[in-house]
Amino acid sequence: MFKKIIMLLLPLFVFVPSAFADEVQDVQAFFNSFVNASNTYATNIPNYYVKNAKIVRVVYKPDGTKQAVVIPFDRYLQELKKGAALARTVRYKNRYENQKVTKVGNDYKLSAIRIPRNDKSGLPAYFIITKTQNGWKIKEESMGTNVQKFLEAK
Repeated sequence: MFKKIIMLLLPLFVFVPSAFADEVQDVQAFFNSFVNASNTYATNIPNYYVKNAKIVRVVYKPDGTKQAVVIPFDRYLQELKKGAALARTVRYKNRYENQKVTKVGNDYKLSAIRIPRNDKSGLPAYFIITKTQNGWKIKEESMGTNVQKFLEAK
């Protein structure tokens, strides 16, 4: 009897890790597509986000402290659009190193070190990525930055 139960449950243990691995690969592929779109200044960047995604910039201040600033999504999109021409001109790009994907409830958290443009070191970043009817989307984005101008958004 015990053997029969084990034989019935065994496929579940084989399927669950496989399904999780497939979703992790999907999340990483989605994120890589997002990074590529961002680094090529694609006009469809807003499509990578859920409506009213939470955008956080963690500002590292000169005194060693840091402050999180939440930027309204509509303002984020306006700034993104305004800055695209300059970013394209200076060939601004981000690299994301040491990527790690973890399951958080029904979503996935992709954590990484974001290295902007020609910087030699980076700061922490994470993205909460969720599955929607329209595919994977960014629900929350948080990036560390040394740019003090973000403090004006508070």
